[in-house]
Amino acid sequence: MDLQTSNSPLSSPTPEMLSAFLKEIEQERAPRRTENALAYYRSYAKQREFHAAGASARERLLMAGNQLGKTIAGGFEAAMHA
Repeated sequence: MDLQTSNSPLSSPTPEMLSAFLKEIEQERAPRRTENALAYYRSYAKQREFHAAGASARERLLMAGNQLGKTIAGGFEAAMHA
């Protein structure tokens, strides 16, 4: 079937339809990002060192200041081992 000649709503979407579709996508994307934070985890340099040290060290310590991702890194590590 040729989309250019069909009566399908996808044959020639209007700017309003595209705008509504993009808005719907954005509304779906936000909860997915917060509910599946593990899939979007990007570590900082110190966190990468901490994760890499797990290959050779039985015990590790991640020391950093406030609000620098210690809990996130520890949670990621625990989730990956689970």
